[in-house]
Amino acid sequence: MQTYFTALLLTIAVESVVYYLFIRNKPAKLLLYSCIINGLTHPLAFYFYTEYSLTYDLNNNFNIYFLIIEIVVFLAEIIPLKILLKVNLYKAVMIALTANLLTALLSFLF
Repeated sequence: MQTYFTALLLTIAVESVVYYLFIRNKPAKLLLYSCIINGLTHPLAFYFYTEYSLTYDLNNNFNIYFLIIEIVVFLAEIIPLKILLKVNLYKAVMIALTANLLTALLSFLF
């Protein structure tokens, strides 16, 4: 359980910094938005990845399930980002892509 909360907190921290780099305004509000968005997507992603990696005995860090789950999370975060950050669709896509790519890459380190 500690591993999950560490991953969640790291994801929230990294993604809120990415939001700030794009928006450059109201860091506390961006942190809140990161908590809301990741509070919805992270538990499901973590559950499905853990379930599939244990079920199919996938002992390597990268596999097709990881890729599929990351793509689904990326797509799921676009609309909430667009609405909460009040940005156009292109910017929401770029923020979601950058944030999720960075946290996915960091997952290989921790």
